[in-house]
Formats: sequence, C-alpha cells, structure tokens
Amino acid sequence: MIQKIYEVDPLTCPKCNGAMRIPAFVEYQNVIRKILHHLGLWKPTPRAPPPPPDIALDTSLSQVPAWEDDLNQNPGLPIDWCA
Repeated sequence: MIQKIYEVDPLTCPKCNGAMRIPAFVEYQNVIRKILHHLGLWKPTPRAPPPPPDIALDTSLSQVPAWEDDLNQNPGLPIDWCA
C-alpha cells in the first residue's frame, strides 16, 4: 500500500538500496511490551489526553433560519408543513 500511494518501496534499504524482508510480525501486546521495555523504549505512564479544542459554532454561515431548523423545534409541537 505504501509503495502504491507514495511510489516508494518500504522494503528497500535506505543505506545500500538492497532488498529487505520482514522476518516476523509481533502481534501480542505483552510480547511487544517486553521487547520495548528491554530496549528502553517502554513508557509505562500513559499520557494525558489532549484538551478538547475550543470550537465555536458560527450560525451566521447557516442558510437555514434557526426557527426552521428541525433540531431547534419543540418536539411537542406539530410541524407546519404548508408554511
């Protein structure tokens, strides 16, 4: 997929341009954790999630007036379809 999208062969060695191959896939979390811990790359403390973005809804760009918006209508009142 990388080769098709980016037109670069990910299995070409960047140093010698020789062909590389994938000897195995590690799929189990506990094995991955042990390997990363052994290499000193495991960070046991999770990072805090990023704060939510400050998003303000700009209703001035809407082409539908607020009183005709189905989301803002009182569900207890009937909708006048002839208006």
